[in-house]
Amino acid sequence: MNKISMLTVSTMITATLLLPLSGTGFAKQTDPLVTTYSQDSQTKAKQLIDEAANHQNIPGIIVASSNKGSKWAYASGEASIYGTDPVKTNFTFRIGSLTKTFTAMVILQLVDEQKLNLDDTIEKWLPDVVKGTEYEGDHITIRQLLNQTSGIPDYSEHKDILDKLLPNPLHSFTVDELVRSGLNMKATSKPGEKWVYSNTNTVLAGMIIKKATGETYGQHIRKRFIAPLKLTSTYVPDDYSFIPGEHARGYFVLDGQFIDRTEMNPSWADAAGSMISTADDLNTFFSAILSGKLLKPATLDQMLTGVETPVGEYGLGIVGTKLTNGITIWGHGGNFPGFATFAGGTRGGDYVQTLNINAMPSEINTLPLSKSIAEQLIGSSSH
Repeated sequence: MNKISMLTVSTMITATLLLPLSGTGFAKQTDPLVTTYSQDSQTKAKQLIDEAANHQNIPGIIVASSNKGSKWAYASGEASIYGTDPVKTNFTFRIGSLTKTFTAMVILQLVDEQKLNLDDTIEKWLPDVVKGTEYEGDHITIRQLLNQTSGIPDYSEHKDILDKLLPNPLHSFTVDELVRSGLNMKATSKPGEKWVYSNTNTVLAGMIIKKATGETYGQHIRKRFIAPLKLTSTYVPDDYSFIPGEHARGYFVLDGQFIDRTEMNPSWADAAGSMISTADDLNTFFSAILSGKLLKPATLDQMLTGVETPVGEYGLGIVGTKLTNGITIWGHGGNFPGFATFAGGTRGGDYVQTLNINAMPSEINTLPLSKSIAEQLIGSSSH
């Protein structure tokens, strides 16, 4: 049985370079050219996108970037495997584990407001939730939840979750059900010992937000980020299964077959991966984070200080990965059955970029493809 994961480490590690493919035969949609991007860089970026969209397991690809406020976007491929309608750069899509960055930002703003401390333990805020298992809640901190070093396994790999989710994508899960499934698995390490990616960590962080404030992670995301940043196409869908706005069909690829998972109950992902957004909204969000508009400088420094992983430095709900020119992109990936995404940008927020594919899993990984495109578009002036 294939395991469903919103951001599998193996997917991120597979940095296969894209090889030229013959002919595209795909619909293409591009925004007006801007002077910040050279014609040569745009041509090379489009070629990378078209080649990827011509891959047999990828219906369509959306890419949008902003370089010091000048926007560029391009889309290639189809919105459905059964038609010729093109994907468009303003489509909404499920962002999967990019939700982790939103949840982490709520925690970090609460830290700035002195309502939480990153070194608070799970036991302080969620007494007895972890107690009684092999885990010691008084030894696991909020920081370890956010940087994925708690040692608590990923509930989305538990048989009980998969047995309910795979045959019925509309099944509604409770937060307690998700956490209990994770805690019923064998610990991956001792707290703080090593980095092991787990959705259970961020679901617990969401529970702490509610315990500390009386409001859910979704309520905080709406009032702290969606409203003030005018992210008009970004949603915390709770347990409704449809995607608002114009969007592509999303396909889960299993044994070479495309299974339509456009309508899916996101409650199984909760604070770790439930959200919906657009490329433009995600770019706005990451630019606000990386420019320092949303956090105190010392707190942003902590967010962007992390532990070494096979894909870069994993901070607090964000990962730093280097381009071949030495520039670091800070962002996150998000895999949700039907959609695969990577979004992020440079510290300072001058350059941000989002890539989305309407199929998951895919033989083409969003992280190396995003990096290859950024290397063409970012220019020598960004840092």
